Amino acid sequence: MKKFYSMALAAFAGVALSAQLTYTVSNGIYKLTYGKSGDWSFYDPQGAPTIYVHVWSAQSDGDNNQGNFDDAWTNSNTTMVWDNAEGAFVGTINLNTKLFTNSNTTMPQGAVVQRIGIVLKDQQNGTSAPGRQSADKDLDGPTTLSTMSVSDFSRKAKSQVAAGKLFTAAKGNLALTVYESGGRIVKTLKVNANGNPIDLGLSQKGVYLITISGENISDSVKFAY
Repeated sequence: MKKFYSMALAAFAGVALSAQLTYTVSNGIYKLTYGKSGDWSFYDPQGAPTIYVHVWSAQSDGDNNQGNFDDAWTNSNTTMVWDNAEGAFVGTINLNTKLFTNSNTTMPQGAVVQRIGIVLKDQQNGTSAPGRQSADKDLDGPTTLSTMSVSDFSRKAKSQVAAGKLFTAAKGNLALTVYESGGRIVKTLKVNANGNPIDLGLSQKGVYLITISGENISDSVKFAY
């Protein structure tokens, strides 16, 4: 972990943080809101529309200094973006789907996570000079990851995605939610499935997870596009 801030700054930020950064956690998903109070002393985005969230965690004991799931400082793949309706930066850390870019791992289904650590920063691949980032911050749980299985094609999954299109045997009204690898929702769709491929309308290359819900289906598929 790269910590460029002074201990005095870290202590001040910890006092003021509750009014700036709020979060809820359930089933392995941390939902973050930052800046609604207009106080930017913890981290100042300086007008940028995106904040990158560097994340690390131990699976069970929450020891952030010895985390066995952590992002590479040069590849922080979780973001918070400005939401006009909220009047704040908002983002999601979905531990059920998040790929930790340093350990190259995802957390196992059903894991209990006591806390995670985060740093807010201005670039995905590091920070700009002189190191624009926040202090470290722990987000407490505990939270239990979903036990919903991610479909594996070798196990003849009900659904699969190829070339950005969903192929599913399910019929009728379906609710689809597509997540990026960092856990942010990038697409929600309500469709009437009739056996034909469903174009997900993705524009960016990456690794995604889609959840599929309907009268006779509750499925999820991890895929690359």
